[in-house]
Amino acid sequence: MAGLYYAVQQMGREADIWIFGDITRYPMDDSDMSAGRLVDKIAELEADALNVHIDSYGGSVSEGWAIYNALRQFRGRVTTYGDGFVASAALYPFLAGEERFASTLSAYYLHEVMTWGDGYADDLRKAADEADRLTEIGVKAFVERTGMTEDEVRALMQAETWLTPEEAMARGIATAIKEDAMQRRTQSAKRQVMQKMRDAAEKGEEPRRQKGKEPPRSGIMETLAGIF
Repeated sequence: MAGLYYAVQQMGREADIWIFGDITRYPMDDSDMSAGRLVDKIAELEADALNVHIDSYGGSVSEGWAIYNALRQFRGRVTTYGDGFVASAALYPFLAGEERFASTLSAYYLHEVMTWGDGYADDLRKAADEADRLTEIGVKAFVERTGMTEDEVRALMQAETWLTPEEAMARGIATAIKEDAMQRRTQSAKRQVMQKMRDAAEKGEEPRRQKGKEPPRSGIMETLAGIF
């Protein structure tokens, strides 16, 4: 399924970053966002403020953490916007903002780290233990940024919880709710990247892929697979 391209736009000393695709360590097309791609883009900017717009189903939890850390280490102000789905690993970049604005048309999804594996019973138990440890690491970011207790965050993850904008703000995930007039610039960016995709399709161009980089076939795979 094709996703929207991620995009970066700078105006003066302020820059906007739109994350509309999957969060993955192995970008396979222009819609994917990795921590490496984000860090490279930030390094090119001469900005004192970043506005990060997110509409993503999530993906790799380790990349979500790396993006979170990169945004937290940015020298200027970081403001994040929930423009649609802010799900799974995409929650970590959202939490990086000092101010975190939820659109009135947005939703927030928490769940425990997912994994799969094969092998002997001991191998499966080890994979389950690793998934539990990764979940516990992720819980700490929510506690630090939202003020929720570990038990509260854990309960939301275990229940595989969707939150409305109001519920996200009540739990400290969002700091405010913005009316959807805030999305004019986001919708303009989406139109631009959608046109880019249509132009590429008309020319018969295939999405750009990075050769020689295939995702691992075993071990921890932190994805949102199987939800939709």
